Amino acid sequence: MQGTEAYWGRRALEFVDAIEASPTSANVVSLFEKMIGEFGFHAYIMAGIPICGQSLGQLTLANGWPAEWFELYNRSNLVAVDPIPRHCLHTLNPFLWTEAPYDRTGDPAAHGVMTRARDFRLNEGLCIPVHYDDAVGAISLGGERPYLDAEAKSALHLIGIFTHGRLRSLMRPLGSQAARRLSKIEAEVLRWAARGKTAWETGRILGLSERNVRWHLEEAQRKLMTKNKTATVAAALVNGEIML
Repeated sequence: MQGTEAYWGRRALEFVDAIEASPTSANVVSLFEKMIGEFGFHAYIMAGIPICGQSLGQLTLANGWPAEWFELYNRSNLVAVDPIPRHCLHTLNPFLWTEAPYDRTGDPAAHGVMTRARDFRLNEGLCIPVHYDDAVGAISLGGERPYLDAEAKSALHLIGIFTHGRLRSLMRPLGSQAARRLSKIEAEVLRWAARGKTAWETGRILGLSERNVRWHLEEAQRKLMTKNKTATVAAALVNGEIML
């Protein structure tokens, strides 16, 4: 399998173009399932992390888990002890399931979740946290032996964030979009950043200096209260501030 940065980066951008042209959430989900299949994943879920009084089912945006596992996970409220959604609350970066910290001896319930998932061919996985204004969600991908080198993980991060944002955009009722916080130029700069353009390249496209582009990126980051450019693009996308 080709695992070069150029290959996976190109595939990710082709995928983004395809879902942005997709008119329905069903079509986006179908394209997403085919795309992650190229990496060796056969299961996934996109959902918010439940807090008191909420269930995973209420917060699920798209569900590609094995039906029996999803039913068991909800019935037994395993989200309350699963170390993977717990870790999403503390990081903005994608992480392997094995990187979610927990004490195997002191937290047997957490270890039980990780072990039980293997019964459903969920041996390895990648989780992509998604931080909203006032909540946290995740895109979790599982498989038997998925392809997870550094370049593949970067591509999956892009694929996951854009799929999540596109689905939220398509499912959002008309008139429900929150008040915009970014200026028109800040949103435009972020839109080009999301397409992989450098500050210099964006400046050439928009007729701005590289320094001015960087300033607009910093302003967007300040307004959205994020820690880096990637997180700023993700927040703008899921909140409907930018569309590609």
